[in-house]
Amino acid sequence: MPRNGRRRTHNKKAIAIQAMMDLESTMLGNQDTTILNSASSLILRIGKKHGIRKSGYLGLTICRKCKKALIPGRNSRLRIRSKSLKISCSECMSVRTLGPSFGRD
Repeated sequence: MPRNGRRRTHNKKAIAIQAMMDLESTMLGNQDTTILNSASSLILRIGKKHGIRKSGYLGLTICRKCKKALIPGRNSRLRIRSKSLKISCSECMSVRTLGPSFGRD
């Protein structure tokens, strides 16, 4: 038995995945920019700490430079040009280009 008396039986990665799913549902169900920005920065922080990547559309809706939620028409621009997708953040002026084989699943 360890010194502190008890062993940890919970899996930290499973708890982190559940927290990211809760934050994702918060992002999808809310329109307030402060809540969206704080949820997106928390998703990135939890993902970096526990090695979890967000697949699908949610990964495209977060700016990797300024860590804010990208809302097309409000603070970002989404353009489709010659089989590529360009996502521009109007807050930090960063541009993300995804080629014809980017995954959305």
